[in-house]
Amino acid sequence: MKHLTIVLLVGVAVTVFGVVGGCKKETPQPAREAAAAAGTEIAQKLCPVMGDPINPEIYVDYQGRRIYFCCSMCPETFKKDPEKYLKKLDEQMKETAPQAAPAEHESHHGG
Repeated sequence: MKHLTIVLLVGVAVTVFGVVGGCKKETPQPAREAAAAAGTEIAQKLCPVMGDPINPEIYVDYQGRRIYFCCSMCPETFKKDPEKYLKKLDEQMKETAPQAAPAEHESHHGG
């Protein structure tokens, strides 16, 4: 009987910590590498909800845009206030966008 009680307590503890722990990183590297190899590089790198690296397998299509998230809990949070998170995503995208290189000037030396 003691053994059963311990097993149940451990099971409850694991469940509680799993729910309370919140968003967990579920980014499978093979999926990201496969997307890159297929030439489908995703410009979005960070989850607009948590700010963690995205998982390319977790996304929501919203107003013609595909929004990626770090874990399966973030899409539900996004859906509660999408405009808030779209604004945050747009700010992230501006910060991570490659900057245009300044034009190089050729030097002309007489010889």
